[in-house]
Formats: sequence, C-alpha cells, structure tokens
Amino acid sequence: MTRGYAVTLTVPDHLWATTVGQESITGRADTRRSLRRRGRAAWRTAASLGACRVDRFIMVVAVGGSHGSPMLAAETLKPLVDAGTDQGLWPDDDPWHRACTLYMPDPRPDPVGETRVSIAVIPLSPREDPAARLLGCVPGAKGRPVRLDGIGDHTWLTSNMRLDPKERSARQGRLMDGCAASWRSHGSVGAHAAGICWVRYPDSRREYKGDPDNAAESATAMWGEGVALGLAPAVPTGFAFLLADGESAPGTHDLDLLALTTPPGFNWLKALTA
Repeated sequence: MTRGYAVTLTVPDHLWATTVGQESITGRADTRRSLRRRGRAAWRTAASLGACRVDRFIMVVAVGGSHGSPMLAAETLKPLVDAGTDQGLWPDDDPWHRACTLYMPDPRPDPVGETRVSIAVIPLSPREDPAARLLGCVPGAKGRPVRLDGIGDHTWLTSNMRLDPKERSARQGRLMDGCAASWRSHGSVGAHAAGICWVRYPDSRREYKGDPDNAAESATAMWGEGVALGLAPAVPTGFAFLLADGESAPGTHDLDLLALTTPPGFNWLKALTA
C-alpha cells in the first residue's frame, strides 16, 4: 500500500474562515480562491518531496492555535483539499476516495498572525472501513447517539450554499433546536469526547459524489447544541465526517452523530498511524 504523508502550511488571519463565519457571499468566494492558490503551492512541494498519489484515504486535519472546535476549520480546509485534487494527488476528493475527514486540535502555539494547519493523508485499502478504523482507536469508549433525520431544504446548511449571514444564522438556530431533545435523552458525554458524523443524502446513486464535510456547518450546529446544554465539550478531541449508508427521503438530509468518550488529550493522528 502507498505510504502516508503530511503537509503543513500556515494561513494568515485575514484568510482564516470558519463554519460560523459571517462573510458576505463575495467575500467567502474571494477567500476560497486565495486559499486554493496557497494550497496548490503546498501540495506541489509535497509531491516534489515524494508524496504519492493515493486512491482511498483518511484525511486528518490538525488545527493550531485557539480557534475553538477544530471542525470550525472545515471552511478553510475545503479549498485546500480542492488544491490537492488540482495537483493530482488523488482521483477526486469525493467520499469514495477521501473516505473520512477528521479534524483535531493542535495544541502548539501558532506563529503571530497565522494559523498552522497540518494535513495528514492516511491510505486505506479498497475494502477497509474508515469508521471501524476510527472506533478501533478508542476501545471501551462510551457513545451517545444524536440523530437529526429529515432535515428539510429550508434548514439544511452546507458550505456551498450562497446564503447571506442572516439566513445562515437562522438555519443554524433551527438545526440546534431540532437536535436538543436527542441530546437531552442521552445525557452528557463528558469533558473529553469526540464526534463522528455520518451524512446521508437524498440520492439513489451507488457512488454519491457529495463530500460529507460539506455538511460541517450543519454538524457544527448539532455539536454546538450539545455544548450549549452542557452535555458536550466545546473543543472535542476530534470530529470526523463519513458518508452514511442508504439515502434520505426526497428533499431531506440526515445527520447521525456519535459523541464518544476519549482519554484526556487523546491524539487521533498518533492512534490512527500506530
């Protein structure tokens, strides 16, 4: 199997984007273009140093500094991943190749005015189950399932939607309200926990080409409700996105979130590559 590798780059503060940002539609598009250019340079350097093309993989994103939950960085990561696709390091960044993306905090201090982002590419065999790989890292963990099924088009929120900030905030609020009962029914997951989120789309194709972490804005709202209720930590040790089996009802999407306990300071990258 192809060996894994990692790249590290820094993102200046003026280009840092999050899943709860309030940028205008134009501002968001401009930021993505700038990030994609920076990403291409980083991936070109990686390829020149021996990074090989992979077919199927887990991507682990370590986010530096004190930006809160690492999954907030999904908006910054999207154009950086697209840049890797541009450079031919994988066939596509859809879930049949980038089978899982996991965000985790990097406790090291960042350079002044910048955020460090380290992206590791961990190859998977053709039939390897990324969820089993993740869960195998935390034997004995206790889980709390939180489900939000049948999310209508008027509430569903992704990074690709061209919505003004007011509408984005309204949708986040509806998503938080929609999962409150599910959080309350299972109780607290504790102070040290991670999230694994399966995303289900209303599409009957066997190989759906949507990226599960496009739904990071919806998942951020779900986890945020757990934080608001005092049932989940504000900064999880990791947060992963995978494609769920099956399809949701027409005009809806499903999010199946598993909040699970981890040891304090748990390092997902070390566990996945041990």
